[in-house]
Amino acid sequence: MESFREKTAEKKAVYRWKNGMGTEMCRTGTADPEDGAKSEDRTRSEDRTKSEDRNRTDDCVEYSICRWEKCIKAAGELASQKVMAEGVSIHAILPEQMQEEDVKHLTDTAGELCKKMNLEICQIQVETSSFVTQMVVTATAVGEKKSTAIREQEMTVAGQELLLCGYAGLEGTLRILDESEEELGTRFVPAFLEKAKLLREKLVLPDQILSVKEQVSDIRQIGSGGILAALWELGEELQTGFDIDFSKIALKQETVEICEFYQLNPYLMTSAGSFLLVTGQSEEVIACLAEQGVSAVRLGCMKDQNARVIKNGEETRYLDRPAADELARWWKEHA
Repeated sequence: MESFREKTAEKKAVYRWKNGMGTEMCRTGTADPEDGAKSEDRTRSEDRTKSEDRNRTDDCVEYSICRWEKCIKAAGELASQKVMAEGVSIHAILPEQMQEEDVKHLTDTAGELCKKMNLEICQIQVETSSFVTQMVVTATAVGEKKSTAIREQEMTVAGQELLLCGYAGLEGTLRILDESEEELGTRFVPAFLEKAKLLREKLVLPDQILSVKEQVSDIRQIGSGGILAALWELGEELQTGFDIDFSKIALKQETVEICEFYQLNPYLMTSAGSFLLVTGQSEEVIACLAEQGVSAVRLGCMKDQNARVIKNGEETRYLDRPAADELARWWKEHA
């Protein structure tokens, strides 16, 4: 069967930049996925950032690079379905003050990120608008399922272990740093902020998480609402409970300090690029991920019960329904 890459190898696309007056400036791109993306055996995942009505005078290039990590999030959603993303299409809307050379820098940055993930860039469409003051990005990932047959669950997940792969609140931390580095500089020394930027390397890539897909029963990317929302959604999807140790949830110290500065709860903050895994082979999974340079920790066990129990030392409580995402609250307060 002809692969996605073979189908798109001979096609051409453009990096299209449209300014506020409607002028289009075209640059040669990679491949057009239109034919493949419409086939029935395609799995698609789309993720979008939302514009916030904020008045800023910063150079767009400096505060918007993190938005390209929406490619990681979109590909991660496919990974959660045990599908490897093979291509990605990106649509970005930028503030009017953006210049053509800035757009080229942004598209080059997107290219570097996708190359790291072994993703074909099918198309990048960039335009400016007077209606946005921040970069707005939509990333759509496409991949091919190896089989369309429905896999029956052979056994219950009760008794299997629940692992956290990555770090809670990390994506949200990077996005806040990307948006408010100057303000954070009033509290933290430059060395701290530079070290925090390097945490981008700790985001888990789709090929890393899919290296253990045969050893896990379920994969869930930690999105809006943070790890607590992801735990709730996992329990709802599997129709089961769990018993976890809250103190085992991995956090980076930079996340703790930045969240403390803004009085945010990192456990309720988006963390795409981190995953929850359900597995009966935890030792093998942790070892395999370690070989990939990825950190994974045991949180607890899935239980044949309705209760979703969270223990923290001698304290025991039950998981509540998901609260609003803390990054969204931060944006609203800093509008």
